Amino acid sequence: MKTVIYYFSATGNSLYVAKFLQAAQEDTELRSIPEELFHHRFDVTADCVGFVFPLHSMGLPMLVESFMERLMLTGRPYIFAIATCGAPYIGQPFADAETILAAKGQHLSASWYVRLVSNYLPLGDIPAEWRINLRARFAERKLKKIAAAVKARAPHSTWQLLRSLCRRIHEKWKEWRQKLDEKFSCNTELCTACGLCERICPTQNIVRPDGHPVWQHRCVNCLGCLHICPVKAIDYGEKSKGRRRYRHKDIAVQELLHNMNEEADCQ
Repeated sequence: MKTVIYYFSATGNSLYVAKFLQAAQEDTELRSIPEELFHHRFDVTADCVGFVFPLHSMGLPMLVESFMERLMLTGRPYIFAIATCGAPYIGQPFADAETILAAKGQHLSASWYVRLVSNYLPLGDIPAEWRINLRARFAERKLKKIAAAVKARAPHSTWQLLRSLCRRIHEKWKEWRQKLDEKFSCNTELCTACGLCERICPTQNIVRPDGHPVWQHRCVNCLGCLHICPVKAIDYGEKSKGRRRYRHKDIAVQELLHNMNEEADCQ
């Protein structure tokens, strides 16, 4: 009874959720969506297939949408999706996932929001530690229920409020993709040229010709580069300046870095 969970995580929330579910299920494999896309691995045979991702502009992250469209599913597995977010229930990620799956003759069996911490600094600062810890406790309670439902292959649906409005916002956001990284800046006096920003980028959008990051207009707005910088040298517009950075406390930096090595397929 194999389970495969695909995840996309820039600051650790979705990876934490995926790991929690892996620990609660037998014979469960985690697969990174950016790495699966890079290595062109789109076939899956499993009794249960899950997707865990952050809510991006009220909908599916662009990489998750692209991956789901290419994924080839064998048989009729139980399929679930979990969106981590700062504010649940407003959005339409599961409706979009259902549309993609329906085109393949598949069905989204269950879906949930899990509220943790939003990393989108232009809309607000990172909450105080006590609030982060409170959300973590509530999230753990919910994840125990989700794990039980997934183990039982139980159906579950969740609210997706203001879907029409959210769809318009989401589609406009995708139209801006080539401009999404124009607000990034790097303080070269602070930058230590550690390379973490380049290694966390899920689309290889960052190059460092002189040691400092330069963005190549393939951004998917995950803000991983901003949050992973150990000296806060990267900002996203004026609103991120002075605001706290975030990474889920149970996820190490190394777990968020990607293996975008062509030789990995030859090993």
